[in-house]
Order: sequence, then structure tokens, then C-alpha cells
Amino acid sequence: MFSNGEATENPFEGGANDIPITSMSRIIEIDLRELLNEKDIPPPISPVNNILM
Repeated sequence: MFSNGEATENPFEGGANDIPITSMSRIIEIDLRELLNEKDIPPPISPVNNILM
């Protein structure tokens, strides 16, 4: 059994309770590309099994 400290020890591993760093990075990429008036903008990251990565 894990304690809360162990479950949140490394928030960048890609687990269900971790920081959605991939999604956050994509949002920043989209915003920057829109500011540069680019046409080929990637879509936002979609949740997988209701978990945003």
C-alpha cells in the first residue's frame, strides 16, 4: 500500500495523479503557433480513459 507521499513523489512520471505535462506543453505550442499566424496547428491532447497526460 502506498502513502500519499509515495503516490505524489514524482509528479512527472505520467501517472493518473501526475501533472499533465504533455497536454500543457501542447497548449503552449498551440498558443505560440497561433501568435506566429501558422496554419498547420496541432490539435490539443485528448484524455485517454478520462486521464489527461
